[in-house]
Amino acid sequence: MPQLDNLKKEPCDIVRRLVDSGYEAYIVGGAIRDLLLGVQPKDYDIATSASPEEVRAVFGRRQCRIIGRRFRLAHVIINREIYEVSTFRRRPNEQERRGRKSDDGTMIWNDNEFGTLEEDATRRDFTVNSLYYDVCGKRGIIDFTGGLKDLKKRVVRAIGDPAERFDEDPVRMIRALKLCGQYQFTLSRGLAKALKEKRPKIILASRSRLFEELLKIISSSKSEAILAALHKHDILSLLWPVFDQSWDEAEGLLARQLMILRGRELEAGHIHLSKAMALATASLPFLMSALNPQNMTAFWKRDENTDALAGKVIRLLFEEYALPKFFAMRIRDICYLVPRLLAKPVSPRALQHREYRHARKLLEMLVETYHWDEALLADLPQAVYPMLIGNTFEQPDDAAASIIKRPRQRRPYKRKKSSPASI
Repeated sequence: MPQLDNLKKEPCDIVRRLVDSGYEAYIVGGAIRDLLLGVQPKDYDIATSASPEEVRAVFGRRQCRIIGRRFRLAHVIINREIYEVSTFRRRPNEQERRGRKSDDGTMIWNDNEFGTLEEDATRRDFTVNSLYYDVCGKRGIIDFTGGLKDLKKRVVRAIGDPAERFDEDPVRMIRALKLCGQYQFTLSRGLAKALKEKRPKIILASRSRLFEELLKIISSSKSEAILAALHKHDILSLLWPVFDQSWDEAEGLLARQLMILRGRELEAGHIHLSKAMALATASLPFLMSALNPQNMTAFWKRDENTDALAGKVIRLLFEEYALPKFFAMRIRDICYLVPRLLAKPVSPRALQHREYRHARKLLEMLVETYHWDEALLADLPQAVYPMLIGNTFEQPDDAAASIIKRPRQRRPYKRKKSSPASI
C-alpha cells in the first residue's frame, strides 16, 4: 500500500482542499498503479464529486481552468505543474454518448454524465487503472474491480466486456499495449481476443487523439518496448504505418536502438523530457538514409536540395498526422546539427546553437551504436540541461510548457497632469 510520504505534496493538497470544501476526492489511476509497482509517478490524476465549475470555484480562475468538450475536466496549476481533476462519471446511455446523427451510439463521443464513486470505477478502462487512494480518510486503497489482484499478476484486464470497451473508445487498445510494453504486463485472454477482433476500429479515433498517444509513446523512456508491443499485435501498422514498414530495415533498426539509448539516459536523469528530442531521435535514421542512400553513416552537407528533401522525409514519416510546424522545424534543426558537430574544426556557431545539447546527445548515441572513436566527442563540450523541475525534466521551449499561462501584468496607472487652464 502506498504511504502518504511517497505521494507528492501538491496532489494531496488538492484533495484536501476539495474535501475541506465538502466534496469527495481521491488520487486515482496510474499514479496509484505506479506507486504499487515501485515506480515514481509522472502524472497525478484526481477524481472528485465536484463538477468542473465547482472545482474552479474552490481554486479560483487564476489557478484552475476547465478544458475539453468530449470529456470536460479541470486543470489545477500548482508550482507550474498541471494536475487533472475529473468529476465522477457514470457510463452514458446510447443517446447521451451519441456524437453524430449517423452514429450507432456505441462509441462514446460525449462522456460528461456525472455519477458516484462506484459508477466512476466501473466505467474506467482496465482494472489496474481503477484504484483510488483516500488521502484524507482511513479507507486506504479503494478497489471495486479486482485491480490489486491483477496488478500482482501483471495482467491487463478490461472492466466489463472488453469488446464493448474497445467499441466505446478504440484508443484503449493502444493504452492496453502501452501497459504491456512499459511494465511487461500480459493481456488477459478475453482482452487479447477482443483486441485482435476490434483492431481495425483504431482508425475511427480522431487523428489528434492518435497523434497525442503516439507523441506520449515516443517521448516515453520505454518507447521502443511499447512500439514493439504495438508491432507484435499489428496495431503499429495503423498508428504509425511508415515506422511499422521499416521495423526490420536499417532505418527502423537504428531508430529502435537510439530509442533504447535515449530511454536509458532519460531514466538515469542525464537528459530531460523533450518531445522535440524524442521526435528527432526517431526521425534521424530516416533522414540519414534519404539524404545519403548509399551510406547512411556518411553524413550530408546542407544545401537547398537537402533542405527540401529533409522536409519531405519528415512529412512522409508522419504523413498520417498534421505534424505541427514547431516540431518539424526542431526535428530538422536537431538532426542537421549532428553532421556539423562532426566537422573539424567545429564551428563556434554550432556550439552555441539552441539545439546543441540534443544534437550532441544524439551524436553520443551514434558513437555508441556504431562503435565510432570516442575522440569524435573530445572537442565538444558536455551537453548542459536545465535543473530538474518536479519529478521530470521539462524543456522550457517545448510546446507543452506553453500551456502554463502567466497572469497579465497591469500597466501602472498614471494620473494625468492638470493643465494650467484648469486650475
